[in-house]
Amino acid sequence: MEKEDQRNFLLALVLCFGLFMAYNMLVLEPQQRQQREAKARGGQTEQVTNSPAQQNKPKARDEIVPAELAAARRVTIDAPAVDGTISLVGGRIDDVSLKGFYETIEAKQKNDKSAEVQLLSPAGSDRAFYAVVAWSSGGSSTEDALWTQTSTGPLTPANPLTMTFTSASARIDRTVTIDDFYMFTVTDTLTNTGAAPITLTPSVRLHQLALTEHLKPPPQAHAGVIGTYNTTSNQMVSYADLNKGKGVIQDVTAGWIALTTKYWMASAVPPQGETVQMTAGVTRSNGQSFFNAGYAGTPYTVEPGKSVSKAAHIFAGAKRVSVLDNYEKQQKIPAFTDAVDWSWLFFITKPFFFLLQLFQNWFGSFGLAILALTVVVKIVFFPLQYSSFKSMSRLRKFQPEMQALQERFAADPARLRQEQAALWKREKVNPISGCLPLLPTFFVFYALYHTLMVTLEMRHAPFLGTWIQDMSAPDPLSLFNLFGLIPWNPASVPLVGGFLMIGPWALLYGVTMVALQGLSAPPTDPMQKAIMRWIPLVFTILFAGFAVGLVIYYVWSNFITVIQQYIIMRRTGVDTEIDKFIAKRFGKKPPPDDGGKSERAPAK
Repeated sequence: MEKEDQRNFLLALVLCFGLFMAYNMLVLEPQQRQQREAKARGGQTEQVTNSPAQQNKPKARDEIVPAELAAARRVTIDAPAVDGTISLVGGRIDDVSLKGFYETIEAKQKNDKSAEVQLLSPAGSDRAFYAVVAWSSGGSSTEDALWTQTSTGPLTPANPLTMTFTSASARIDRTVTIDDFYMFTVTDTLTNTGAAPITLTPSVRLHQLALTEHLKPPPQAHAGVIGTYNTTSNQMVSYADLNKGKGVIQDVTAGWIALTTKYWMASAVPPQGETVQMTAGVTRSNGQSFFNAGYAGTPYTVEPGKSVSKAAHIFAGAKRVSVLDNYEKQQKIPAFTDAVDWSWLFFITKPFFFLLQLFQNWFGSFGLAILALTVVVKIVFFPLQYSSFKSMSRLRKFQPEMQALQERFAADPARLRQEQAALWKREKVNPISGCLPLLPTFFVFYALYHTLMVTLEMRHAPFLGTWIQDMSAPDPLSLFNLFGLIPWNPASVPLVGGFLMIGPWALLYGVTMVALQGLSAPPTDPMQKAIMRWIPLVFTILFAGFAVGLVIYYVWSNFITVIQQYIIMRRTGVDTEIDKFIAKRFGKKPPPDDGGKSERAPAK
C-alpha cells in the first residue's frame, strides 16, 4: 500500500469512527436513557417463571408496606444497623434495609435513605425475600397465622417486640429482639391450652423469589445457598444449581444455613447442640419459583397445661467480616466468617483480609491499606524475586551468544538445542530457575486479587480524596471523553463501550507494563517482538474494566517491581532497555553490554 493510500485509509477510519460516535451520542444514547427511565417508572423485575400465562403480578415493596402499616399489621424496626418492619402475618421478618449501605455511589453521596440496600422484602413483592419462624402439626402451620402485638412502640435493641397467637388448643407467646447489628432472636413459648397432648415441630425458613439476576452471579463470589453442617464448613450450592433441582438435606447438631449473594446474606441459625434437619431447594407455584433454605427441629409433645420454649436466630445483613467474626466468637456460631467466599485459597485470603483490616484501622483508609499490604507482600517475597531477577539478569548477559547460536544453526533446530544446553551447562545457568521462584507468588497475588474482589470493605470506598469514590467499580473517567471534560459516556457505546472506559489508572498500568518490558531482553524473533509491543495496550484495555481498587494494587505492585528489578539488574552489570532509552534521549552513553564476558574473563 502506497503512502497516499495509507493516509486515505487512516482518514476513512477516523471519519467512520467519528460518525459512529456522533450517531451513538445523538441517537442511541438518548434512546437507551429513555428505555432506562421507562423501566424505572414501571418498577418491573424479571422473574424466573414456570408458566408465563399463570404468573402472578407482584407489587413494589412501597405498595405493600405503607398499606399494612396503616392497617396495624406491621411493626416498625429501628435499630443502629437496620430499619424496616415486621409483618404480623406469620410474624415474618420480611422488610429489612441496611443502614449505611446504598444501591449506588450517587445515593451514598446524597445520603438518600430511600436508596438503601433493601435486603428483605414482603411476600407478594417483586423482590420477595423473607424469614419466618413457624410451628407445624400435620397439615397446619403458623406460617400465615395472624399474630397480635402485645408490646408498644417499634422494635429496637432496648425495646423487644412481643406478640401472641392463640389457636383452639395452644397459645404461642413470641418475643423478638435485635442487637446493634444484624441478628434477630425469636423466642417462642408454646403452651398447651387444650385437654389432650399436642405435638408440634418448630422450623425456620427463608423464602426468596427467584429472579433472573440470581442465575447470573458475579464471577468472583458465590451466590446461592451456603452453610456449615456440623464440622463441615463452606458448603455451597449456587442459585443456578438450585433452580435445576439440586438441594440440601443435612441432619446436624451445629451449624447454620443461608441464602447469600456477594455482599448480603440472610441466615437461619439454630440453637447449637440441638439436632435439626437443614434443607434447601426450590419450589414452584403459580408460575413463580422460590428458593428456600432453613431447618426443622425435633417434634415436641406438650402435655395439657405445660409449656415449651424455643429460640431461633436469624441473621439479615451485610457480610461485614468483623461482625461475622464477633458472632462466631461470642455466640459460638461455627465458621460464620466463611459466609464470605474466600475461595479455595482461604488459608491465604483470610490472613490477607485481616492484615488489610489492621492497616485500615491504622491508616484510616482502605486505599492506604491496599498499598501497605502490597509493600508487605513484596518484602516477604523479595528473596524469591531477587533469585528470579538475578537468574534472568545472568541469562540476559548471554543474549548475544544465544542470538549468534540461533543465526548459526537456524536450519538445524536439533543442533541449536544441543548448543544452547551446552552453553547453559558451561555457564552454570538454568532458564527455568528464573521462573520457579515466582510460582508461589502467583498464588499469593491471585489470593490478594480475590480478597479485594469479594470483601465488602472495598465497596463504595473512596481512594485518598481523589475522583475515585468507589474502589469496587471501574475508574469512572475515560480517555475518550477527555476524563470528563466532554459530557458523553463512552460506556454507552454498544458492544465496545466497555473497552472505551480507559481511565487514568488503566493508563498508569500500561505505563508500568512498558517499564517492566524495558527491563527484559527483547525477543529475537520479529513476530514475538511485534506481539510483545502490543501486550501493554491489550492489558491496558483489559484492566480498564476491572475494579479500580485492583488496578491501583497492580500499578503499585508493578511500580515496586520495576524499582526492585532495575536495582538488581544494575548491580549485576546488565544494561536495560530503560538505560538505552535514557541514553538515547539525554545523550548519556550507556556502558557497553559485552554479554557479561568481562565478568567471566580470568584475572590477569
